[in-house]
Amino acid sequence: MGKGIFEKIRFLFDCLLEVIYQEPYMCILCGKELEEKTYICTSCEGNFNKVCTKVKIEQDAEIFIDECIAIYEFKGKVREIVHDLKYKGKRDRAELIAYLIYKNINLEADLITWVPQSNTTYNKRGYNQAKDIAECLSKLTGLKCEELLLRVKQTKSQVLLSGAERWYNVCDAFCAKRDLKGINVLIVDDVVTTGATLNFCSKALKQKGAHKVYAVCFAKSC
Repeated sequence: MGKGIFEKIRFLFDCLLEVIYQEPYMCILCGKELEEKTYICTSCEGNFNKVCTKVKIEQDAEIFIDECIAIYEFKGKVREIVHDLKYKGKRDRAELIAYLIYKNINLEADLITWVPQSNTTYNKRGYNQAKDIAECLSKLTGLKCEELLLRVKQTKSQVLLSGAERWYNVCDAFCAKRDLKGINVLIVDDVVTTGATLNFCSKALKQKGAHKVYAVCFAKSC
């Protein structure tokens, strides 16, 4: 009994020390001390080329997505952040990306979801960076985050494919897990290029009754 009480007192004391001697907030990119938890300093953020643009999706296929917005151009430090998250295991970049999306876009939806990976990619990486971003964005917005999409067709990586090949590659590659009648859904991803993946994710969601499907991406690649 005495030992249990001692452990509880020690735990409370440790918590008090954490409050009194709180670690300073640091810029994820340069390490500069921040006054509040903004993840990035104004100097580093100033190096990003902000576009906050509606992505125009042009293709012969039917368009199912209602709106897609990208925040930055996929180059320089923005590209580095994405690569750190996707290929170097720096998953704290998801918090930064979610914060910058939250800061720059007025998000309106009933549910947040993400683009599912192929089994090959997930097994190799061990995590889905889009899911990480979506979950961080959920915490910032208070919007519920839920896994709504499944890949029903294992596809090739889109990276080296042409525009037309990208559309063919992911055509009808997804299905929605449950009924979504009347629900507005926000899909989160790191980078958008042609919009093919997001469009067919939107198709799957609307086949299950989703009212509107929007997408927000950290960056737009040419």
